[in-house]
Amino acid sequence: QINMEKYTPSHIANYFLCRVCEEGIEITPMKLIKLVYIAYGWNLVMNNGQKLFEEPILAWNYAPVIPSLYYEFRESGKKPIPKGNYSAVFNDYEDEEFGGKTRKLESVPIVEDNTLVLKILNAEWNHYKNYNGIQLSEITHKEGSPWRNAITKGLNTRLDDNDIKAFFIKEITKLM
Repeated sequence: QINMEKYTPSHIANYFLCRVCEEGIEITPMKLIKLVYIAYGWNLVMNNGQKLFEEPILAWNYAPVIPSLYYEFRESGKKPIPKGNYSAVFNDYEDEEFGGKTRKLESVPIVEDNTLVLKILNAEWNHYKNYNGIQLSEITHKEGSPWRNAITKGLNTRLDDNDIKAFFIKEITKLM
């Protein structure tokens, strides 16, 4: 059983960013966000409906987005994220001396201690590592996808976990 307070999108992103460095594969912000989203879906399917992390996945104009990852890596735009860049967890706190908010680096989280989650991430990575962001985007945009269902309700609608699970049951079944 996963302790859900333990994982954030950063943990999952860092798994993929580590694999990219190990294997010399390029990854753009689009590809990274799609891989983390797919990991969330695969985990719902293979881990009895357990959420991989609590942050909502939102329906933005062109795709399902995990906002924290989008904002963290957006400066790379469509270019690959530089090797050795990892997702960090920051805590914002009020800094009275300087007046205003300060960001304090809390940690650079990694997934290393949960065998089931690692098995899921490894399986996903082995299947999708050679896909680019556009190819992964095509998967997330299919007819009946959770993103399509959510975007009809409006921008920034949270994707429904039941929709995500049902969609990825079909996707995983096709791979077998």
